[in-house]
Amino acid sequence: MPYHYVVTRIVRSTWDKINAGDASAPIRMAAPDAKFTVLGDTVLGGQWQGPDAIRGWLESFAARFTEVRYRVEDVAVAGWPWRTRVAVRLVVDGTLLDGASYHNNATQWLTLRWGRMTEDWVLEDTKVVDAGLGAHTG
Repeated sequence: MPYHYVVTRIVRSTWDKINAGDASAPIRMAAPDAKFTVLGDTVLGGQWQGPDAIRGWLESFAARFTEVRYRVEDVAVAGWPWRTRVAVRLVVDGTLLDGASYHNNATQWLTLRWGRMTEDWVLEDTKVVDAGLGAHTG
């Protein structure tokens, strides 16, 4: 379906922009009341609401690395413009501030309403988060 193709391209393009240094790309998609949840009892875990809070989390995450890259492995889209659900399978690779390597797999579940992100739910392997970032409270 053409709509699902367009959403897939937008999602992949947003991750490409993040990799190119445009950390505001997902914020531009966020609705004013967007909810962002990172699952797990880790240094990354919690729930935030609104573009400014989401931006703060993204900046905090990026500050833990000298470099970080995201690779989109797969995108699945369902629904219509008034309620689109998107699943993204990601690989996160980076170098922590102390020079150690970080590698993790993540799943992102998005809900879009008329092209605006209303919910973003992320799960990374929590053992990897604790092992790699637990001591890097940044």
